[in-house]
Amino acid sequence: MLANLKSSGAIMKKEMKIVLYVLSLAVISLAAEPACPSCSKYHFEEMLLERVLRNELALEHTLTEIKETNTKVVDALKKIQDENNKVNTAIELMERKEILMEATLDDSVKTALKNVSESLTHILTESGRAIKEMESRVERFKGKMERHT
Repeated sequence: MLANLKSSGAIMKKEMKIVLYVLSLAVISLAAEPACPSCSKYHFEEMLLERVLRNELALEHTLTEIKETNTKVVDALKKIQDENNKVNTAIELMERKEILMEATLDDSVKTALKNVSESLTHILTESGRAIKEMESRVERFKGKMERHT
């Protein structure tokens, strides 16, 4: 019986080892990562990391474009400001010239009116004298004609 017990104990040990071995395999197979890479935790993390990197690169590219556009806009605004300053300067110069031209025109008109007035006064004075002289000559001529008749 002792032999039977020993042999049955050995069989139990073997069976126990087999059961433990099968259980270990089951636990290992269940605990191991899935065989398909699309189901793996690391696969999802890798995909997420790739997406983050792509977004970061896209953002860097967008930031570069924004900086370039900003530089172009600032340069264009400076050029517009320079042109605006030139136009304002030209307008001020034209306004000064207009004032000067108006003053010159006013002086010319005043001088012309003065000259015309003086000329008319002189013409009237001279024509009045000429008329008086003609009248006196006509009177003398009449007087001479009356003496002859």
